[in-house]
Amino acid sequence: MSIILNSNLQNIKVLIADDERMIQGLVYDVLKQLGFTQITIANSGRQAIELVSKFPFDFIISDWRMKDLDGIDLIRFVRTSPESPNPHIPIILLTGNTESYYVLTARDAGVNEYLIKPFTAEQLVRRIRSLIERPRGFVESPGYRGPDRRHRDAPWPKDSDRRKPKDKK
Repeated sequence: MSIILNSNLQNIKVLIADDERMIQGLVYDVLKQLGFTQITIANSGRQAIELVSKFPFDFIISDWRMKDLDGIDLIRFVRTSPESPNPHIPIILLTGNTESYYVLTARDAGVNEYLIKPFTAEQLVRRIRSLIERPRGFVESPGYRGPDRRHRDAPWPKDSDRRKPKDKK
């Protein structure tokens, strides 16, 4: 992998929440290659919630489907529970769910990035870079608590002038 982020990654604390050893290993190896050194693995959603409640993590990478509590339960705990020490923790969700219903469910729960399985190391790196290099603002409203749902630097869709700023063409 040729993508280097920077040498300060050893200070970033990452939680991997997944009940599949193969995925845990893949994500762990990618993080190590990038320079992360403070990596904790939770083998279930319940264990992830216990860890998030006790330790200050800088971001979470979670699977959607786990045996006890799923990744959406974890996201909802982090974003809305009074016991959550940091509702602003960036979260990447790993899933095999490709249908728009699932993407919207994750978005509405407050996920920062959504990554479809099977994924490559390069795709995971892009999501991590997005969290670190282009963080989105955080929104707190009566119906939603999570990252701004819009990626501000995303290109404008072709043939879409409805919401395009007047200075862009």
